[in-house]
Amino acid sequence: MKAAAKTQKPKRQEEHANFISWRFALLCGCILLALAFLLGRVAWLQVISPDMLVKEGDMRSLRVQQVSTSRGMITDRSGRPLAVSVPV
Repeated sequence: MKAAAKTQKPKRQEEHANFISWRFALLCGCILLALAFLLGRVAWLQVISPDMLVKEGDMRSLRVQQVSTSRGMITDRSGRPLAVSVPV
């Protein structure tokens, strides 16, 4: 009778170990799937279609602003004007 009880206990532990290893494999698979998705998305954004990101970056950092300026006067060594800017 004791021999029958001893053989069932390791079988139950073995089933429990198989269940844990199955859950661990499922967890590792999900993590690898998420990592593959993230790497694919990064590759898509950086390598395949970076134009959108470049455009957004330029919109944040570059701006065009017109500033009206007048040109400087050109004078000779005594200070008499040689060329004068005329407003248009």
